[in-house]
Amino acid sequence: MLMHARIMPKTNISKRQYHNLVDDIEHEPLVRHTTLAAACLLAAMCILAGSLAWFAKSHPGNLIRTTGTVSNVTSGLTDRLGTVTTFATFDFETREGKNYSVRQPTGNVIPKLNQDIPIGYNPLNPAYARNLSDTQPPLSSVGFWSVPFILMGWLILIALFRHHTRQVEIWKAAEAADADD
Repeated sequence: MLMHARIMPKTNISKRQYHNLVDDIEHEPLVRHTTLAAACLLAAMCILAGSLAWFAKSHPGNLIRTTGTVSNVTSGLTDRLGTVTTFATFDFETREGKNYSVRQPTGNVIPKLNQDIPIGYNPLNPAYARNLSDTQPPLSSVGFWSVPFILMGWLILIALFRHHTRQVEIWKAAEAADADD
């Protein structure tokens, strides 16, 4: 909201008042500093949250890394909406020498049959294993990373709207002061 005096229609003002008014209008920021600070803080938090989500996906924590071999790749409907999901079955051997076969949905990268892939399994439950070669950022990361661009577009729209509003006020003040500059 503009903090200076508004010029009403058919009002006469002096040239000095006009110059003071224009000076006040031009020195007021298009976007408040507190709004910019809040937007920057939110953008930084979203970038950090997206990076943490991607890090959590690509660094499996307490999973033991080993190599598995893809034994089967299948696709099929997984819900009533018609979503088609591709599943890969991979075989691996634990450190204790036991063999396991795990079926898991694939991400954007679909492995080929008999391809060796890095996997991680839980030592307490080897039936829980993950394909570690899929390092695409998760959808939540992409969502978090898009927030700064949305904020930037919103701030640009605010600045354009405020700039237009200021110009209209300057034109009204110039008309009231009968100024040519």
